[in-house]
Amino acid sequence: MTWLRMAAAVAVAVGVAGCAGPRYQAVSARIPPIPEGKGRIFFYQPQPELVTPFQQKLRVNDDVVGRNKPGSFFFVDRPAGSYTVTNLYWTGDGVSFRLDAGQTRYVRILAGSLGSTGAVGKLTMELADPPEVAENEMRRLRYWGAASPEQVPGL
Repeated sequence: MTWLRMAAAVAVAVGVAGCAGPRYQAVSARIPPIPEGKGRIFFYQPQPELVTPFQQKLRVNDDVVGRNKPGSFFFVDRPAGSYTVTNLYWTGDGVSFRLDAGQTRYVRILAGSLGSTGAVGKLTMELADPPEVAENEMRRLRYWGAASPEQVPGL
């Protein structure tokens, strides 16, 4: 009976954690402008947390910038230049792109499953283009600061 109570407590905690943070459509107007000489990279995972609670550390070039969180998004600002986004463990996979000053790029993150076991495997990352597609996919997602130095004021 104790394990049943623990399982219920975990399910409630996961459900509450998935509800944290305002949705993109509510917070997008409060996101500060891109600083001079920099571009912005949004990371988002459209899969709901109930489908895949899997999180990994994400890197931009060699710097860890935060963790993916299913059903959520966050962003970082970086100087114009060439970037590769990977997760901490599968460094051969990821996405590479050029970021210009004032430009916004969107990295869509999806967690794959490991066959019939249902276990979640490595992350797939891809650039979402055009920006309108990414913004539409992000409308229902929740803001997640992901411990990045960039934050939405007041959140």
